Amino acid sequence: MRKGLVVLVSLGLMMGLAAGVRADEEKGAGKEEHALKGSVPAEKGTKPAELVKLAKVSFKAALGAALKKVPGHAIKGELEAEDGFLVYSFEIVGSDGSVTEVEVDGGNGKILDVDKEEANKDEEKKEGDEKDKD
Repeated sequence: MRKGLVVLVSLGLMMGLAAGVRADEEKGAGKEEHALKGSVPAEKGTKPAELVKLAKVSFKAALGAALKKVPGHAIKGELEAEDGFLVYSFEIVGSDGSVTEVEVDGGNGKILDVDKEEANKDEEKKEGDEKDKD
């Protein structure tokens, strides 16, 4: 009797753990992006001229940091409010032809995120949209 109880309790614990792991996987499913944490607060919808005034790092310095992290050629760069913080966002084409998005803190110049896959998905979506117009 006691052996049967131990087996039942053990099975129950294993099933509970498996269910917990599955629930965690479902919460994270399709949610690869994470919120950025920068040093300068900036609200979405802030006018570009105001964003420039908030920046403590120049565009040139931020671009230099991005290119140091991901060598290549910048094809796009912008200063924006993202996730409530001031962020420089650059798309860089590497020597292998892939596009990588690099996000740099507008307050201290630190790299906040590097996302090779996302930049390529954005480019593919844009190309697909252009083909749909034809």
